[in-house]
Amino acid sequence: MNYTEMREQLKSFYWEGDDIRAKALADKIFAILDSKKRDGMTPVELKVLQYGVMAEEFVPVIFPTCPYYFETSVLTSCNDGCGYACKKGHSFHQANGWAGMQYSHLYRDHNPELTNKVNAQKEELLYLVCGPFWDIHQHFNFNNRPILSGGLKSVYEKAKAQLEYAENDSQREFLNGIMSGMLAIKRAAERFSEKADEMLKDERNPEYIKNLTLIRNTAKRVPWEAPKTLYEALNTLAFMRKMVGTFEGVGPNTFGRVDMDLYPFYKSDVEKGIITKEEAYDLVAKFLVTFDMHYDHDMEMSGYADHELENTYTLGGCDAEGKPYCNELTKMFLDATREEKIIFPKIKARFSKDSPKEYLDDINKAVISGTSTILYSNDDAVIPSLVRAGRPIDEAREYFITGCWGVATHQEKFDHGAYFNLLKPFEFALHKLYDKIEKVGIPFKVFEGDESFEELYGKILYNIEAMLRSRNALLSEGMPIRNKIVSHPIFSSTLESCIEKRANFTDGGAKYYDDFLLMFGLPNIVDSLMAIKTLCFDKKLYTLPEMLTAVRSNWEGYEDMRTLAVKCHGWGDGNEDSCALASRFNNDLYEICGRVEGTCGGRVNMGHLTYTEIRWWGEKTLATPDGRYSGEYFAQGLTPSRLKKISSVTDVITSLRAIDRSTLAANSVVNIILPAGKTTLDTCESFLRSAADSALESLQLNVTSKEQLLDAQKHPELHPDLIVRVTGFSAKFTSLSEGWQNEVLTRNFYE
Repeated sequence: MNYTEMREQLKSFYWEGDDIRAKALADKIFAILDSKKRDGMTPVELKVLQYGVMAEEFVPVIFPTCPYYFETSVLTSCNDGCGYACKKGHSFHQANGWAGMQYSHLYRDHNPELTNKVNAQKEELLYLVCGPFWDIHQHFNFNNRPILSGGLKSVYEKAKAQLEYAENDSQREFLNGIMSGMLAIKRAAERFSEKADEMLKDERNPEYIKNLTLIRNTAKRVPWEAPKTLYEALNTLAFMRKMVGTFEGVGPNTFGRVDMDLYPFYKSDVEKGIITKEEAYDLVAKFLVTFDMHYDHDMEMSGYADHELENTYTLGGCDAEGKPYCNELTKMFLDATREEKIIFPKIKARFSKDSPKEYLDDINKAVISGTSTILYSNDDAVIPSLVRAGRPIDEAREYFITGCWGVATHQEKFDHGAYFNLLKPFEFALHKLYDKIEKVGIPFKVFEGDESFEELYGKILYNIEAMLRSRNALLSEGMPIRNKIVSHPIFSSTLESCIEKRANFTDGGAKYYDDFLLMFGLPNIVDSLMAIKTLCFDKKLYTLPEMLTAVRSNWEGYEDMRTLAVKCHGWGDGNEDSCALASRFNNDLYEICGRVEGTCGGRVNMGHLTYTEIRWWGEKTLATPDGRYSGEYFAQGLTPSRLKKISSVTDVITSLRAIDRSTLAANSVVNIILPAGKTTLDTCESFLRSAADSALESLQLNVTSKEQLLDAQKHPELHPDLIVRVTGFSAKFTSLSEGWQNEVLTRNFYE
């Protein structure tokens, strides 16, 4: 089908002037809200005021070529709902960020010394927090299921029913906040109906009239009433994504398990003769095109997150009994993505060793042709890790992937961007950075050069635990302030147990309060330890002081030693010794996490991954004993270092089998590039089934060749559809800056 006209309408709205439009609306709404604000208003009262004003002042936009209604004009096009817009060309508070701004000064005012300590540690790149002490902006896994099954009305009535049991004013205020939020969103839908009715008065195009009539009639009741058809259910997903962002001021970044959640609507439509399979496919394709057109795929990707929309959905996986799950909608989403060359929303395809061949072929078709838009998520690794982390098997089987790699359920909200830099305590000790050690206030032990291998290894573990304890202690001290600053009634309304507990998710309403810590640096540290052990202790070619001097000199004058260090066995080469060391190190990290209390009192779960920090933080990290020069890239997650020219992907899988997959509840990421022209559907299927029996959880698979990528650099016009998986997102290779193209080109290309 041809969606050219629809694409052009969306392009004209989203690609030009979105920051000017959003800023002008923010200025208008801020003035209204400021005039209505009263001294002493609570965070819930501020949010309810924002709900009410926003419901009347947002600008509903309807695209006549599109059957869906959702656009409020409040957010910039690449913004997922975060109250602060900070993409290329604009940086300002959007209208939806007003409530969160009113008491934001308390983050610092309540304890300036605490804030200074946290900032000092973040400035030295020890870890990342998407906010002062917790994630206040993004990675909000909004649960659409109650809306799909009962509409906003059911959530409203559930909150209203709990008022009878409220024990104090705080609980009553929270429940009333939810009810106000549901009514505000109801009013928003009604305004779309009114807008469509107004547009119909002068419309003559039959196709436009069809869409506008559908919107006018549907928006009167959906999603206040539960959707009844596939169209209404799809629109509910589109609508709620924008509404949560618009009204709550946070970024909802997943549509959930769409093939599972939407299938009952599709099945009912087909059985009643309401829709044909072709019409259903058209609705799916238009849904995907709508969100994919929020940005220009050819825009240069050069910064931290230029091509990032934080918008995902999950396909496949297993059902409640653990049986492989897929259906006709699964295939429609995959086919539409492939045929329309969709990059966003991001597809997260769950798989296992028992997945049907037809399903694996469907998720592999685009990848083997050079269009890498899918993140593969391994059920055989993720589910056991969630169970070990204390999740019941039924919850574990229901997991979905949000943002880039966030393993999520509907029982909690955690920070999917909680990166923990293992290489920093390693660097501080290795290079004896006393000034930085003093700045961050953590008593790291430095490497003196007279240690045995075990003593050196012990210092590394000591420093990592010291950093984790310091981080969690500081963040824990800052956590109680958050309820005095901002509340999230709409987001909390469908998070399991919040209404039952009559409390916001930040105030004890959620079922779990675990940390999900995303570590990076394991491959570089394992390779460094292997080089030290091999060259200094096993073969005794150099003393430890000599190697430390070489590394501290950025290998200048020690090229022979560096060459030998690079040639040592390391992570990913399948060697028995490197596998054993990696397994030991990973298990020790897991034990450290088990000894440290989470920032909100829960357990600390760990994983191995990071985002574009592989470049930006790598550039600010000094040389390491694995042969890495100062400023060079980090390894990505559990991906072998690019310094190790490992030819066989089998060796990588062998290494991944050495890691206890049940230790990685926060997910782990591996980049793999398989050869173009040699990778068939059958070989790709075999690879996935083999990889399923390992600690590989999230696979970023590219099927290409260095020759193809180099040619695309020289002749971009010949490769317009060459899409690569970069870090937590995919992008056209030709849209990447030279720096990011080179990052991809220096990866391992496996046979």
